[in-house]
Amino acid sequence: MQVRMVTERRGGSGTGATPARAAGRTNALDRAFALVPARGRAPMLVAHVLDFPAGSFTLGELRARVAERAPGLAALGVVAVPGARSWTPAAPLDVAAHVTGEEPGGGRQRPGGERQQPGGAPLAEATDAVWARALPARPAPGWDLRVLTCRSEGVQRVCFRIDHAVVDGVGAAHLVAALLADDPVVGPYPYRPPLAGRGSAAWLRASPLRRPPARETVPAGCEAAPSGRAATAYEDVPDERLRAVAARWGVGVNDLYLTAVSGAFAAFQRRRGGRAEDLRVVMPMSVRTREARLAPGNAALPAMLRLPCTAAGPGERLEAVAAQTLAHKASGLREGGWASLLSFPPRLLRRAVERADYRLAASHIHVNGAYRVLGAAPLAAGIFGLNSPGMLGYLSLTRTETTARVLVVHDRAHAGLAGLPGLWVEALGELDELAGRG
Repeated sequence: MQVRMVTERRGGSGTGATPARAAGRTNALDRAFALVPARGRAPMLVAHVLDFPAGSFTLGELRARVAERAPGLAALGVVAVPGARSWTPAAPLDVAAHVTGEEPGGGRQRPGGERQQPGGAPLAEATDAVWARALPARPAPGWDLRVLTCRSEGVQRVCFRIDHAVVDGVGAAHLVAALLADDPVVGPYPYRPPLAGRGSAAWLRASPLRRPPARETVPAGCEAAPSGRAATAYEDVPDERLRAVAARWGVGVNDLYLTAVSGAFAAFQRRRGGRAEDLRVVMPMSVRTREARLAPGNAALPAMLRLPCTAAGPGERLEAVAAQTLAHKASGLREGGWASLLSFPPRLLRRAVERADYRLAASHIHVNGAYRVLGAAPLAAGIFGLNSPGMLGYLSLTRTETTARVLVVHDRAHAGLAGLPGLWVEALGELDELAGRG
């Protein structure tokens, strides 16, 4: 899903945010996600991560900004209570508890940015540890922000996490921009509902609520049961290169990204099992409008995409991917499918998201180049998700002004999936080389 950034205004002024009114009713998908921890599981999470040059700001400066702006953002002041049809106001925000910091390998940060006792883990391990931490429990707001300052790697990483019952990935990107950016910046490209009259038949035919065969959702070599513990890996390429390769092929960056994902999974399967199979992945499609950009609630439709791993070469894979994305756009799938999804009972949706059929997912978000936090521009960004208990891997492309980051969040039982970003870069290189020949 390709999304661009559009200008928006935040609530509040430079001297303090205007208290936000809590939005009203939850939808069926919100209630489904809220039911997951009621059955003894950990809440499903989404996370938005931004990397800056080390030393860009102190923990105290970030806490001051969050204290100023969080009260004006309704989604950061509510909780989703299992069975409730409306948002429940959370307890007052404890900024010190919700905004914390650490220096991996170099001591913990005090509120003003001073270092404490030596110790800690490298940046990658510290990031994985953030994902494993429990969110603040009700009645506290179900979100947090952790700053990892790794001076040896020259990176200051801001990790924002939130309960999936409260907001989806696109909504989280809007919230982080509104919470942290120096000037009013944009969140993801808003959904514009078309004229009425589109049906839901296309989404129902390809619905991820159906049970696809395991061979279509489990790559060769990933047959072991998930452990439930997540790890991450990523590779960066210049965004300018990505746009240039897409332009030479005459396609959008999203189609190019998904084609390279197909090539990466094809190579992964051949190395693991000797042969490749086409795979089905869940692809979130946002239905969040401009008016609802900062509202609590889920506004993303899961759609299925077939990765043409068995295609003869990069050009054939690109044709197959582009045909599918074009069909999605023309079918009315997003409009009718969203209405259909919300007609399901929350308990049925909860059973669907908990079962093991959701094994692979892929998403794409484009971050605005004007983004600055306390004067610092992001080096790169990432979206984290591994929400279904049966999920093996979540592959994302997140683009900033200069850097495109391909990141995989994978289950630790399948450590080989950590090689997917590198295989994606190789697949991009094949597309680049083939386009150059033409």
